[in-house]
Amino acid sequence: MNHWNAAMAATPSLKLPWLRRLRWTAVAGQTATVLFVIHVLKVPLPVVPVVAVIAFTALTNLGLHVISPGAGESERFLAMVLGIDVFLLTLVLRLTGGPYNPFATLYLVLVALSAVALSTRWTWWIAVLASVGYGFLFLFSEVWTRLGDPVCGVGPNLPMAMHLWGMLIAFMLTAGLVAFFVARLQHALRGRDEELRMARDRAVQHEHFAALATLAAGAAHELGTPLGTIVVAAGELAREASTVPDRPDWVGDAELIRREAYRCRAILDRLQNQAEDTPKEIALDGVVTLLQRRFPQVTFDARDDGGKARLVAPPDALTQALSNLIGNALDASPDDTPVRFEVRADAGQVEFRVVDRGQGLSEAAASHAGEPFFTTKSAGRGMGLGLFLVRLLARRMAGEFRFERPAQGGTCAVLSLPVASGGG
Repeated sequence: MNHWNAAMAATPSLKLPWLRRLRWTAVAGQTATVLFVIHVLKVPLPVVPVVAVIAFTALTNLGLHVISPGAGESERFLAMVLGIDVFLLTLVLRLTGGPYNPFATLYLVLVALSAVALSTRWTWWIAVLASVGYGFLFLFSEVWTRLGDPVCGVGPNLPMAMHLWGMLIAFMLTAGLVAFFVARLQHALRGRDEELRMARDRAVQHEHFAALATLAAGAAHELGTPLGTIVVAAGELAREASTVPDRPDWVGDAELIRREAYRCRAILDRLQNQAEDTPKEIALDGVVTLLQRRFPQVTFDARDDGGKARLVAPPDALTQALSNLIGNALDASPDDTPVRFEVRADAGQVEFRVVDRGQGLSEAAASHAGEPFFTTKSAGRGMGLGLFLVRLLARRMAGEFRFERPAQGGTCAVLSLPVASGGG
């Protein structure tokens, strides 16, 4: 029960529509039942008062369509409406046979709806009210008979076979309505659980990012001096090696050490900068222009005003993420085939697409791409952090990162981010 109430608390906008739907179902079902009993079974009923009750239910339900959502979602208001429905059901049953009417099981539908829409306190209130209403049908049936009931053929003289058929129909109707609302509740719970799972995944990713950023900041601080020393020593080693004519490879080795030291420092600085990069509203045409200058060999295409769209994102992290995708595409593509960078803006999303003409990712590689330190590149050419940072940016900005397989071969990396309010 607590899980049901928690689900409804997470999705309060479902309460009033469910109640309206149930009340319209009651209006339609009562109308059809009255017509069937009178015209098919030929059982007399007090038509005028029964129709008046049904019409009152319909009119009050029309009022629920125009009430403000805030007022209509309060538990007190919903409990009041359900209490009125218990009273109206009691009145209809009283007019159509009282305790002999097999459709008294519909009380259970109202109790079930209160269980999924209201707190425990209000649910018990509806359950007690339904029990009192049903008991009223028994306690005062003889009194009403002595006072002179309206003409009604549903009573102790109703044939047992017809009463049993009525019990069967009432049971099927009650079971169907309860099953419908419970199924809808389970659907709402599954949606809520999926949202919680995604929220937990995002929290874990943010924790990974924060831990990585802290590690990078500490490493940049602690390794700054040793890397600087390595660079200086490598330079001295290169100069000394140039004086040894029979070992020219020493110079190349020393230069390699210096380049790798610079590369390590650049990686640490980039991770630290991304950790400190705060989101702000940016225009994509500036980002595209920067990437065009950085990658002149790439074909750029911005359609549907994709380059004019604006979004809220950390600028350096976005530029670095797109640079990582383009760099991966250039590494994967043969030298004579172009890499294409596309920007699309549509339906509140801006989509970056980087298309290469390489061999493409296997299913196993595509499933692991974006995990920290996973890479398909040869040793020394990548640390497996580029796609991890891209995926982390997508999660941080409530976007999406995925891979597609173009029909012409290769790989299409897609980064989709929401457009800023009022942008695009």
